[in-house]
Amino acid sequence: MGKYFMVIIVLILGSKLATAQQDNIVHSIQKGESVYQISRQYGVSVNAIFDLNPGSRDVIYAGRTLLIPNSSTNNTTSTNTEVTANGISNYEVQRGETKSGLSRRFGVSIAMLEQQNPHIVRMLQAGHIINVDNTIAEQAPKAGPGEHIVVKGETLWGIARNNGISVAQLEAANSSQLSEFLQIGQTLIIPDQNSVITNDGEYLVQKGDTKFELARRFNMTIAELEENNPHIVDMLMAGHRIDTNKPNSITSIDTESNTTETNTVTETNISNTEGDYIDYTIQPQETLYGLSRKAGMSMEDLMTLNPSLRDAVNKGDIIKMPRNPNQNTQSTAVNLDNTTNEILVNTSNRNAQLFSNLNTETTTGLYFYTPFSSQELSSPEERQNMVNADPDQQFYIDFFQGAQIAIDSAKALNLDFDVTLIKKNIAKTKLDINSTHQKNVLLVPFLDNPSHFPKINSNEDVAVVDIESNLVANDSSQIYKTIPSDEFQKIKTLNYLALQNARVIVVSEEEESKNKVLVQSIIPNAKFLKVDNSGNFSPNVLENALSTNKLNYVILDSDKTSVFLNSTTALMSKLSNYNIELALLESALIPKQGQVSDMRFRVLKLIFPSVLDPQNKKDIKDFKRSYKDVFEIAPSRHAILGFDITLDILLRLAQNTSFEETANNIVTEHPHLRFEYKKSNASNYSNSGLHLLQYNSNEGLIEVD
Repeated sequence: MGKYFMVIIVLILGSKLATAQQDNIVHSIQKGESVYQISRQYGVSVNAIFDLNPGSRDVIYAGRTLLIPNSSTNNTTSTNTEVTANGISNYEVQRGETKSGLSRRFGVSIAMLEQQNPHIVRMLQAGHIINVDNTIAEQAPKAGPGEHIVVKGETLWGIARNNGISVAQLEAANSSQLSEFLQIGQTLIIPDQNSVITNDGEYLVQKGDTKFELARRFNMTIAELEENNPHIVDMLMAGHRIDTNKPNSITSIDTESNTTETNTVTETNISNTEGDYIDYTIQPQETLYGLSRKAGMSMEDLMTLNPSLRDAVNKGDIIKMPRNPNQNTQSTAVNLDNTTNEILVNTSNRNAQLFSNLNTETTTGLYFYTPFSSQELSSPEERQNMVNADPDQQFYIDFFQGAQIAIDSAKALNLDFDVTLIKKNIAKTKLDINSTHQKNVLLVPFLDNPSHFPKINSNEDVAVVDIESNLVANDSSQIYKTIPSDEFQKIKTLNYLALQNARVIVVSEEEESKNKVLVQSIIPNAKFLKVDNSGNFSPNVLENALSTNKLNYVILDSDKTSVFLNSTTALMSKLSNYNIELALLESALIPKQGQVSDMRFRVLKLIFPSVLDPQNKKDIKDFKRSYKDVFEIAPSRHAILGFDITLDILLRLAQNTSFEETANNIVTEHPHLRFEYKKSNASNYSNSGLHLLQYNSNEGLIEVD
């Protein structure tokens, strides 16, 4: 029944598309034109053009074409909009539109958009009427009584502290406008100090609060929260006052029996002082990340409180810690209920061979080849200066933040290793590594020019791990490439398609597909079709290429969103008569989230290779939560690589065999990546741990190979 329903939907969609195209005007885009100007030229709304040309919402290119609806048939919802040289009047906001998108469309800043339309400051909603007058000068935002305007570099924690309130109070007062990131220029409400928490250890429940979120915020389990507050057992309601006090304890792990026990914090490492802080003695194996988690602060805020931590975290040093941490009072290195160790426990089931043979007695060496020195990496000011000079340096910072969580996870297993940062210098032709350890690994992430990588001269064996650096092996090193290459992604996908007894059609806007030679070497009978720069087929070309009696795989060989949108629209209109599935040869060709609805992926049953495994949802969610708790943002792709690769290396180093033997014999899988090394030549190992995924309308994403 579901199959026939889908066919009916596609028929309706196809008939509407066919009817609409009969009334379209084809406009050739000229240099300097915008959708706004083109809409004025033809007397239609910008939304009408966007509806026919979805890729034009982001960018249009001179020399390409746009489909323009005939003004006599244009009945878009924005018919009352007036467009003049001085601005826009009576524009009705459509569902899904954002302030950022509208500011780009109208050529004004978000601040100017809000200045002239104060009704959208709190929230932009479909149906709002927008007016923009380009003759009005933009005013610098001013904070009114009880307000704060966010500036660059601020965090919720810092704003709350400066205003004498808690983060919980600040979040509750701004729950309707806070997202993952603070926005520069954003206006926050600063509540009265007594508006949420009336006294120490008491919280006033706000609208939208849940037991799960409150338990995490106050470092409790839900059971402990309910035990302290019996009145919320049946239902948590806004206005409830809850007791947030919790005994100060830390949890330790017995690595052999995998059991936990709770011990009261003793005076050997904490002593009371006056004020809001206590003196804390740094314990063996503790790290900056672990201390920040224990303090309930970001690493930068903890270093501001204790400048000595910018240089090193030394056992026995005395630092200041908050008396009542507002996040996590437990040690990351020994906390099974929190993020880092939760990931390890879940992962160990898939990596039993590694976890069952960990050597905690031998020390190993972990080296990072980076553009930062230790001092630069630990200094927020120096890091920011380097990123300002070269935004690509943010890749390294994200990578090391992910690696830091992996390092603390490894320490939780009592693994013994030394970490060293080597600042890269393109003038050097030789890199001397004098290690006191028999097993060592050097990580080389995101090197922009692999020819500048020096020859390694070491007294002990050093395995070189390549993270998207394209290193060339030499006699001094064995190289392990951690990310499956683009070529391997293409070959794996084509080999799968070749075995399916289907017709294969390759679509590209180029005169000749850039992958034509590779495709023909694996699928000699593949057909090649050309579309125009917007992704539109010439009449009857698609129908003549499709087979009516077998499955058709259509490989889209383009990185342009407009080509993807228009080509897939044409393919969906043919589904009533042909069996069609879409394929991409590289994961990088998938349009970014928000540009294209995944409805197209599901309807066309998209097949694509993926380095990351999106199906491992629980471990991915746990890591994302841990990372966001520490760094106050969601992890980027580079942070994900930093965590998975560093953790995998440390576990392999902790085996009783050599690093190369683990690469030959052990396949591992972490929250996002699979490591299945294959020897490609005498000096190179390549990771073949690639997932071939397909969208399935009933099961979601499935692995097909």
